[in-house]
Amino acid sequence: MARERTLPALEDGFVDRYLGFLLAKASHVVSGGFHRQLKEMGVSIATWRILAVLQDGPRPVGELADRVLLNQPTLSKALDRLERDGLLKRDREAANRRSVTVSLLPRGRAMAARLIPLANTHETETFASLSAADRRALVRMLQRTIAANA
Repeated sequence: MARERTLPALEDGFVDRYLGFLLAKASHVVSGGFHRQLKEMGVSIATWRILAVLQDGPRPVGELADRVLLNQPTLSKALDRLERDGLLKRDREAANRRSVTVSLLPRGRAMAARLIPLANTHETETFASLSAADRRALVRMLQRTIAANA
């Protein structure tokens, strides 16, 4: 269970009200604990993101790069490594050899299945101070903001 903390007094500086900074800080704080957990398991953040996205089904490389927040050259290197490790495969479409779709192999699905519950537990603990309705509202607000600015 998350420990109860006394909230610090709200600051009145520019960055304390600037949504871009607050989102970046929240991401850093929220992701940090889970990223440390991944590191202890020998799993890179890129690997986690790729597995998490692909566990919902195959994705074209361009879409995958966007969803995992990596540029295509960096993603390609990560995919090379994960393909060598037997976690995923890349398929070229016959009609357009430049079009590549990435999907998980059974070993990759198994790894994702082990990591997803850890991510869910981390999220539950991290956001324990918010009601379920507040969490849903936050998700919707962030989704709308991303969609409006992507």
